[in-house]
Amino acid sequence: MKKFFTALTFALAVAVFFPTMTCAALNSVPVTYLNRILGNWYDTKGNLVLSISNDYKINGCTVMSVKHDENTYSEWYEIKINEGNRYRDINLNHEGLDYHEYLTIRFESGKVYQLRRTKEPRYFESVGGIYIGMAEDEVLRLYGQPSIKAGEIWIYDNEGFEIGIYPCVNYVGIYKKGNKRFDWSGLSANSSKADFVYKYGNRVSYKYKDDEDGYIDIGHGEKIEFRKDMIILSTARKIF
Repeated sequence: MKKFFTALTFALAVAVFFPTMTCAALNSVPVTYLNRILGNWYDTKGNLVLSISNDYKINGCTVMSVKHDENTYSEWYEIKINEGNRYRDINLNHEGLDYHEYLTIRFESGKVYQLRRTKEPRYFESVGGIYIGMAEDEVLRLYGQPSIKAGEIWIYDNEGFEIGIYPCVNYVGIYKKGNKRFDWSGLSANSSKADFVYKYGNRVSYKYKDDEDGYIDIGHGEKIEFRKDMIILSTARKIF
């Protein structure tokens, strides 16, 4: 008898189950819509959590139906699998690209788990050892508790930076009043836009509709955003 959680080692599965979550915008589609997320997916500890095979099985359990929806930057899946003695609903969000392609599992309890394509984290740029996709406990190991927690924003004021965590690090911002630098480029928040464009390979600068300072794509699914009081390392968005 197939069991979703026992098919693979699932470090998160301690009395955990995937509840049904409704989304009116989801539409029934063929199982081939899973092609974008085929393969193995790992948690931040490197544990194999989901294996979606090209015969459309998840952790060895047959996919019975798929509901799917997408917007400009991400897509949602509500998947029903057959465990042999029962059906189970799995709800996933797929977003990002290159080094930062993720599957996110959301529970009714509010818990969110982010899965990645590889056992080890992949990233290009970082700030003081902090990279996009870094787990919360790794940040705490390096820097301890932040001076201020404002929801998903952790502020390390004495260090001159802040991070966003949901559920892992999704941006790192260095303050112009501080002295933090990007680890790869060595540039600071007080470096010019021209320095950034030159250092990261003369990449094209784009503009947000609501942000006149804009950003540059630095490759590997990452971008640098220019703000009035800080410069931010964040994920570049895949357009579906």
